[in-house]
Amino acid sequence: MTNLPARLSTLQSEISALTDKLSPCGVDEVGKCIASLMDAGMMIPASIQAEDPIEEYRIALKGVPLHGLRTVFVRLKRGEYDLPNRSFLPIPSEMAAMANLECRSLREERMRASEMIKAGRENAAFGGPRMSRYGLKDLRITQEERARELAAQGFAFVAECQSHDEFANGCKKRRWPLGATHLWAINQVWAPGIVKQSVQEAQADAA
Repeated sequence: MTNLPARLSTLQSEISALTDKLSPCGVDEVGKCIASLMDAGMMIPASIQAEDPIEEYRIALKGVPLHGLRTVFVRLKRGEYDLPNRSFLPIPSEMAAMANLECRSLREERMRASEMIKAGRENAAFGGPRMSRYGLKDLRITQEERARELAAQGFAFVAECQSHDEFANGCKKRRWPLGATHLWAINQVWAPGIVKQSVQEAQADAA
C-alpha cells in the first residue's frame, strides 16, 4: 500500500512546482520577450497606433503566467501558431489570451493534485480509503457534484476524455472550446454553453 504521508508530500511538491510555473510575469519579462521577437524579425501590427507599442504589450501581458509567456515566445519564434501572417506579432489582447491558454493544462494538473490531497486526507480521517472499481470513490462523487454545479452555471457536457494527457493534447490542438474544464475523475469535459462546439466541429477545427 502506498505510504500516505509520502504520497501527500509528493503531491504537495508537484503543486508547488506548478504554482511556480503559474506565477505571474512582470513588465520586464514582457518587454524582453517582445524585444527579442522583434529582433528575430517579427513586426508590430499596424493596427497598434500607440506611441510606445511595446508598452501596450506590457499592460496586456503583465500578470499572465510566466510559463504561458515563455511558451508563447518559443512557439512564435518557431512559427507554430496558425497566424494570418507569421511576420507580425499577435495584438496584445490576443497574445495575453494565448499565454493563458497555454497554461490551462497546468491549472488542471494543479487542481487534480489538490483534489487528490484532499481525498487522501479525508480517507485518512475515515481510517482508510474507500475504493470502487474507479479508484477513490469520494473523488468521483466530488466531481459528479462539480458537474452538476457547472450545468447549473450554464456549462454543457462536451465529450468523454479518458486522461489528463488526452485533455492537454486536445487543448494544444484546439479540440476543446474556450473555457473547457476536465473533470478527470469522471472522464468528462465541460465547457460554457455559449461557446460549446460539437465534437465534430472541434475536431474539424483541430485538423
